[in-house]
Amino acid sequence: MERMRHRVLACDFDGTLATEGVCTDETVEALERVAAAGIRLVLVTGRTWEELVDVFDPGSLFEEIVVENGAAVIDVASGEERLLAPRLPSGLVAELQRTGVVPLVVGRVLCSTAWSHAPKLSAAIAKLGVDRQVVRNRESAMVLPPGISKRTGIEAALRAMGELPSATVAVGDGENDIALFAVAGVSVAVANAVDALKARADVVLSEPNGKGFQSLAAALVAGDLGALTALSPLAG
Repeated sequence: MERMRHRVLACDFDGTLATEGVCTDETVEALERVAAAGIRLVLVTGRTWEELVDVFDPGSLFEEIVVENGAAVIDVASGEERLLAPRLPSGLVAELQRTGVVPLVVGRVLCSTAWSHAPKLSAAIAKLGVDRQVVRNRESAMVLPPGISKRTGIEAALRAMGELPSATVAVGDGENDIALFAVAGVSVAVANAVDALKARADVVLSEPNGKGFQSLAAALVAGDLGALTALSPLAG
């Protein structure tokens, strides 16, 4: 019954599946076992597509890949990319480059840099009067249109799949996963997650990163998320 109820697993990448950009073979094998059990996989990351494929080959494991923190969704089978917000204004990129924001990752909708540059990001947005906001993800700062979050991305991906948020298990580690947890039927934080995310999780895993994910995957394949709940500090 448990396995039938949880039809989708939505995974964050950095700090959840991957440690410092590296996803181990054991974690990939855990993903493969989840998929083989009939649970559909969605990757939900703050990275741009180019950043993601530079460190990880998602292959055909995931049906939908949400990139740029919910601003774009890629259908893996067709390769189609759907933007959920207006493209990044070129003038904003030029202004950030002029003020010395380095490194600067530029996507289609999002741009990001170190959190220490957040004041420069806010100043550039105010100077140009563009419709953007600064969002924190651990030590990174992301510039996004208001209303765009991992929630918008996962909702679009689930609609494309014909699945419901209530049938979705979400796993993550950062502040930007709070929006993802807000819609998932079950939310799971890895042990290295920020406290703000742990406070919103249904389950907090006892191990970090890929090790924690592997425990979650085993419970999903066994159809027994209750075993994880019993071990969670939030249980009861």
